[in-house]
Amino acid sequence: MKRYRIGAAMAAFLLSGMLIGCGGANEETAAEATTVAPAVQPTKPPPVVAQNDPPTAVAEAAGGEAATGQAGDVPALPTAVPTVAPTEPPPTVPATATATVAPTAVPPTAAPVVVQPTAAPPTATPVPATPVPQVGANGLVASNFAVQSRAELTVNGSVWFEFTVANNTGGEVPYNAIGVMPKKDGVDRRDWYQQSYGGRASTVQPGGFSWEDRIKLPEAGNYTLRLVVCFDGWDTCQNQTGTWHNLSPEVPVTIR
Repeated sequence: MKRYRIGAAMAAFLLSGMLIGCGGANEETAAEATTVAPAVQPTKPPPVVAQNDPPTAVAEAAGGEAATGQAGDVPALPTAVPTVAPTEPPPTVPATATATVAPTAVPPTAAPVVVQPTAAPPTATPVPATPVPQVGANGLVASNFAVQSRAELTVNGSVWFEFTVANNTGGEVPYNAIGVMPKKDGVDRRDWYQQSYGGRASTVQPGGFSWEDRIKLPEAGNYTLRLVVCFDGWDTCQNQTGTWHNLSPEVPVTIR
């Protein structure tokens, strides 16, 4: 009976040793699986072996692990394979944060234009207006004065004219000479005056009168003709020393 117990104890001891050996083999197998096929992280690239680890070192480490496992010793810890942490790309910076705003080109300021003061034009000396000859005198006025169509507008030609003298006083108006005064180039030519009506004691009746006459001009040129009257006495008027008053406006004629 005692031998049986000793035999049973030995059997149990051997059985436990076998179980321990099987357990060590399982652990070594698990360790080798862990070393050979590491889990791949889904979000990172596979580990990269550093360049300073020669292949022989890895092979020796693997062979040592195998030898140790075959001897039945406690399985060695798996040699850690140095890995280089994957370089993550730098965070993308928004374009608005890093973009350099190009300076807006400012157009060159135009040089100021200096406006020179305009010199005031010299004040022209005002030319006095030519006074309009007064028409009419002592109630007498020419209601009509014109050069007739039969006039000969040549040197010494007969330049026929007609006129009507009106008396606006209602009574008799004494005078001495009524006739046509020629003006050439703005100057009265009294030496060519044409006496048409009058005398020493002549008067114009309230109804007035009409007449026609002619004048001859000895020089070619531009003229004006007008009807005039003189009240200064017959001799003074005929000697062209009296005052002549206009009875009509001037009528232009050209003698060729």
